[in-house]
Amino acid sequence: MNNLLFQSGDKVLFIGDSITDCGRRNEHAPFGHGYVRKVTELITAKYPDRDIAYVNKGIGGDIVEGLEERWDTDVIAEKPNWLSVKIGINNASRQYANDVSTGEYLPIWEACYRRILTRAKTELDASLFLFEIFYIEEDVDEPRPLAVDAYNESIHTLAEEFDARLIPTNAAFDKAVAAR
Repeated sequence: MNNLLFQSGDKVLFIGDSITDCGRRNEHAPFGHGYVRKVTELITAKYPDRDIAYVNKGIGGDIVEGLEERWDTDVIAEKPNWLSVKIGINNASRQYANDVSTGEYLPIWEACYRRILTRAKTELDASLFLFEIFYIEEDVDEPRPLAVDAYNESIHTLAEEFDARLIPTNAAFDKAVAAR
């Protein structure tokens, strides 16, 4: 059965924060040592006859505004027909650190995210994957009250609006943490 979305000649671009980067710019070039490498290796192993190009443009610590600043060079110029975006946890963390309310900042974040996705659809007609954000508490006795659920609601809205495939990572990580 052949149910892989990617075909020979496709270009898949991954962009986001440290979870996407995972050392892709140094000793683990060009894909990093995280999920991007795993995805490329699994697909290549299962479909060795597919000539699929993969590009990782993740940058550790990045925020959605950072993606927007480099969108022309890192996304539009690459001309992917598949685009995977994993962004938001650093925005949520900075929002918390700067004591800015979710009601004040989330609409700004969502508008920026919407602008880059609009460009991906109108300038590239790229198919999209949007990842939920997740946060694993270092200290479960004193958790940081990040607005993960609010950001994920926004990501769900954007996924529906842009006909993107939603990758629901938050519940999976919550379940894994609860099991330990």
